[in-house]
Amino acid sequence: MGENLVSNWNYEPIQHDQIRLVRFNHDSGRISAVFKTFPLAGPAPPYHALSYSWLSDNPAPDATREHHVLETENGQLSILETVHAFLRVLALKAAGPDDESGPAVVDTWWWIDSVCINLANARERSQQVQLMGQIYRNAQAVIVWLGEESDHTDCAVDFIQLLNKTVRQQTYRPGSDEIRRIFQQDHYQPHWAALTSFFQRRWWSRTWTLQEYAMNAHASFWWGLRSISRFAVEGALIGADQCTSVTFKGTLAFRHGFSRRRVQILHTKGQTTADKLHMSLAALAAYSSCFEATDDRDRLYGIMGLATDASFLDVDYSEGVEETYQRFTRAFIEHYKSLDIICFASIYSALPGSALPSWVPDWRARVDPLSVPLMVSQSATPHIGNLHPFALTVEEPGNPSPRYAASKLTAAVYTFKDSQLVVRGTIVDVVDGLAGSRNAAPVQCSSPLNLTKATSGCKPASEILRSVCRSLVLDRKDRFMRFAMPADEFLQDFTWLCGQLMMEQVSLVPREFQEWYDSTKTLLIQGRSFEDVLRESNKAACIVSSSQAPNLDEYIMDTFFGRFFDTIVRMSLRLMVTRSGRIGLVSEKVRKGDQVVVLFGCSVPVLLRPSGDEGGETFSLVGECFLDEFVDGAGLAGDDRLERDFCIG
Repeated sequence: MGENLVSNWNYEPIQHDQIRLVRFNHDSGRISAVFKTFPLAGPAPPYHALSYSWLSDNPAPDATREHHVLETENGQLSILETVHAFLRVLALKAAGPDDESGPAVVDTWWWIDSVCINLANARERSQQVQLMGQIYRNAQAVIVWLGEESDHTDCAVDFIQLLNKTVRQQTYRPGSDEIRRIFQQDHYQPHWAALTSFFQRRWWSRTWTLQEYAMNAHASFWWGLRSISRFAVEGALIGADQCTSVTFKGTLAFRHGFSRRRVQILHTKGQTTADKLHMSLAALAAYSSCFEATDDRDRLYGIMGLATDASFLDVDYSEGVEETYQRFTRAFIEHYKSLDIICFASIYSALPGSALPSWVPDWRARVDPLSVPLMVSQSATPHIGNLHPFALTVEEPGNPSPRYAASKLTAAVYTFKDSQLVVRGTIVDVVDGLAGSRNAAPVQCSSPLNLTKATSGCKPASEILRSVCRSLVLDRKDRFMRFAMPADEFLQDFTWLCGQLMMEQVSLVPREFQEWYDSTKTLLIQGRSFEDVLRESNKAACIVSSSQAPNLDEYIMDTFFGRFFDTIVRMSLRLMVTRSGRIGLVSEKVRKGDQVVVLFGCSVPVLLRPSGDEGGETFSLVGECFLDEFVDGAGLAGDDRLERDFCIG
């Protein structure tokens, strides 16, 4: 909602719990409108809510853009080009047959944000945005306007109907073999191109339209004069997901559609299940980070209707983007007494030129979204959580999800000092060496313990291998961190892969693991290189000769290689060794000398970087960190630990 429309039409004031509805007349080929104010909680007439992009898919240059107005009883109201195009189609449907989108839809009240909200009034705008979730939820139906039809419209809509019909006719799943046999034929290439065009419409890329799509049980798409139900579109997405060799599945257009489907399912199920599902604003903001927003405040405001914890953030368009992000972070900390939210700054780092402090996530950062982007997104912490498939929401009886608890579930001890966050915790170690990665060069260890193999006190090679294995998968079996790592099974797969490379039998080892091994093998760990640790353990060679090859499908999320692919490839993490010879996993931006700290009220260890001031009292936050054996409270154990305050700017 980032564009103000200039008109000579004056809105009548409305109360904070009211909405304006509009009704259109199509007499004599002209479109006019009547407005009326109603209480949102009722009594109010049935109405349809429009979901659309404010900018058209093929906008004209400003100099040649036509000015559109809507005739009302109080004068002319300026309207967007996309709204004008929708009203033209609405008029055509009014004159057409009474089908699913004919006069029954036309002759009704409508809610259209850019028409029904006085955008020039910041107070009204803030109040109405706070109600957006309820407005779309209360609507009789939501109409998604994709814009004027194109050469692909008919083919795309017909193909969606065919895909949906075929998918729904499957009596049992999986039926993907039959779906692939039919639709991966060359004959359907033009149809896949048309489907791609459907999901490339600007509407699919907008942040606001995510909640507009998910909030209402009755939604349909209009593309020109053609219309199709959301049910059919979601069936087509299921079919497309099964067609693995079709290029459409690897496109951003597919991800835009599929991510909306997951959010919609979680929202719908969350409203109907006995135990209401939690979708946190933080998890939604991360999951929707690939979407576009004209106003970057809407990266939070535009999804609040979906969030189950949005009550602690008020909509306020009188403050700037960075003020909004900082207010959200502070409100989260105060509401949950948890510092987990600051870990999102690991990946949502302040953009160049930003004045945001390092502990505030900058939601403007463009990040390819992951269901579980961070350790603090673990399933066991609902105040953040993740957007896992609905089928995984129910825990196995007697087997609750494991939980990172680096600070032993203690409440955060914090104060806000202007833009600084002062927190309490303890330093547990310092980064010494880092393995290389795709975007970062290796950094060799230099601490005495890592340079020279001690005669006593060093861990056996077998224990070091286990520690590396646990670190590579963050000590979890599955992507959604619902189960602990199966130690023996994963260690066997890990050492099998390493053993193949030690014996130069590379043909069975995926390229991604080869690259990781090559960038890690010389890293010193307690006086030995990683490759020497493998030789010393003798475990890799034994397993290679006595076991079968592990599952190496990166899409299987509960195998060693699937987890390795998640952390090293998708999350871009790399192996770390501390001055004390401990092993962990960190982001690519970590540097030698960064301090590993356990903060009260934070589920996982974090990395702080001294700012260089004389007193050494100020730090910048680098991000979260996995430190093996220190994610379950070991950092706060013992009487000799030194607590202190950290001032993070």
